[in-house]
Amino acid sequence: MSNIDESPRSILYQTEDKTTTLVDIPSSISEAQGTPDNPCMDMLWSPPPLEKPYPSIEPNSHKAKQKVQASLHLGDLIQSTFPQDLLVQGLADIRAACAGRFCAKRKFANQQPASKVQDQIKSGTPQPGEGIMEETVTVACHADRGFVIGPVFQPRKPLFLPSSATSDGYEAVRMTDVVSRVVSNPFVQPTQLLVLDTAQKYKIPPLSTFMLSKVGQQEASLFSSAAYKLLPEPSISAAPGQFDFILLDPPWENRSVRRSKNYETQRKANDDPMDVLQEMLEKHIAPNGLVACWITNKKRVRDAALQVFQAWGVELVEEWAWLKATVHGDPICPIDGIMRRPYEILLIGKSISPAIDSYEDLASEKPTEKRLIVGVPDIHSRKPCLKALIEPIMANKSDYRALEVFARNLTAGWWSWGDEVLKYNWEGYWTKAEPLNIT
Repeated sequence: MSNIDESPRSILYQTEDKTTTLVDIPSSISEAQGTPDNPCMDMLWSPPPLEKPYPSIEPNSHKAKQKVQASLHLGDLIQSTFPQDLLVQGLADIRAACAGRFCAKRKFANQQPASKVQDQIKSGTPQPGEGIMEETVTVACHADRGFVIGPVFQPRKPLFLPSSATSDGYEAVRMTDVVSRVVSNPFVQPTQLLVLDTAQKYKIPPLSTFMLSKVGQQEASLFSSAAYKLLPEPSISAAPGQFDFILLDPPWENRSVRRSKNYETQRKANDDPMDVLQEMLEKHIAPNGLVACWITNKKRVRDAALQVFQAWGVELVEEWAWLKATVHGDPICPIDGIMRRPYEILLIGKSISPAIDSYEDLASEKPTEKRLIVGVPDIHSRKPCLKALIEPIMANKSDYRALEVFARNLTAGWWSWGDEVLKYNWEGYWTKAEPLNIT
């Protein structure tokens, strides 16, 4: 077991080789809002952590299982190359090393009917910590709390936030000032935004840059132009406008997304965002840069992600699994289920030269490093923030450029892009700091 005292506070356990990690999801996000000189010690509101696995939806018999599998298209079959024995062994290792529960202390939100939350938002008086449970998150927090993201008509200069805020402690802006425009906090101190149209306030981390927009053709052109404008000089490892690490969480369509209806999936979008990124993002990947992409467990989704990697000249080098567990360390559903599995996969590739000749070179599944992340689920769509986990494998962890696409929160020192990019930076999601202890 590694020395936890020297680890980020969101990492509750980690093996010496960093291949198995127990992470607390809310604190991984709050930790990433600050820097060593200006740490963020506030806490996110969360639902109560899961005590028991979800009720099983798996077929009861072998014959029923075969019938379900026969009814699915090949591309919709659950398929994962992550070894199940590593998942089982990783959980066992954590249980042996940790006497407590599998998450840190959380601040529980007060549950309210969705209608009441909606009325509060319309009146501009939502109460912090209220109405953000799973069943009300769509009403309370979808589309960054009321931002209207319309078509882009003309490019605008990046907006640089001032180092000093207004007298009430916030930089006041109009909705049109920040939508479909690159906004940057270039200072080492955090700042805050007050959106006058909705009376909503947002926490903006130090040295963070974001673009609140859809990922479409016009928006991609705006983003690309701004990246060259704001990053005009080469770094140690990247050319102008390039990033050493790019993280993507595309809206792959699956059953849970269709049920929740929380965000637009690729099939419903006018522009397939991955097609858009396939065309524009390659020029923003630094030589030897890393690209990470979250995928579902469907074969067609994995194939699509690998095809995009191939188009960018990115070779698959690592594969991580985020295993969702209860507070007692049990998987939230069967590890080998055919209807759903308790883990999501992160593919990590490295930009290589020359570019990969064919998709088959990636599909051959060359040996890759496998790492396991275990975490107790939080609000729907909140994934572990990877900043503390990715930095140890960066060539220069103290001086790198990072971009997260389809982001749902900002990260200090990173660029973020997506139509929910300010979602979890809304002030109402946050509460005063308390000591972070394993409960």
